[in-house]
Amino acid sequence: MINLPNGLVLGTLLLVATGLAACKSGAKYVETGGTQSVVTVSQVDIQDIQMASSELLQSMLQTGVLRRSPTQPARLLINPIVNDTGSQFDVGELTYRMREQLVNSGQAQVITAYGKYTEDPAALEELRRRSFESGTQPDVEPDYTLSGKITELRRSAGSTRQATFTFRLTLTDPNTGLEVWTKVADVTKQGQKATVGF
Repeated sequence: MINLPNGLVLGTLLLVATGLAACKSGAKYVETGGTQSVVTVSQVDIQDIQMASSELLQSMLQTGVLRRSPTQPARLLINPIVNDTGSQFDVGELTYRMREQLVNSGQAQVITAYGKYTEDPAALEELRRRSFESGTQPDVEPDYTLSGKITELRRSAGSTRQATFTFRLTLTDPNTGLEVWTKVADVTKQGQKATVGF
């Protein structure tokens, strides 16, 4: 029989116990935004972003404002959306979900290499180089600019907490400065603590 030092035996037991605990952690895949996704009252969750982006997108498409653009598909410049909530999350998740369907449907082209908030520096440099060589300005002026803000309103009654997150988006015609489309999407949640499901 081999005698092991007490420290080695204790370390081995801890490793085994940790391994068993990890096996029991229950980590699993769930449908993104589905009924098994974690829901928190005080934070913006993926379900909130999915619901808001879907409602905002449907409103924009139903008005037909993009189809009335002088350029087809409409040229869209997206300004940063202001996050005025206590929840830290990538606001781009909201606009990217809308962009995906707008661009892939052929109703809009998003300008990513021009304007104040350039997303693609390499494309911008190439655009500048070609403009310099040709002596002309790039023809990528937007038909519309998209801006917005996300706010929250919190309330409580007894042990129940409630939070309403308001997603506001606006399309503006930069040639006239007039608002051509706007929409507000509210997501309200109640609970005492983080829960699973809606």
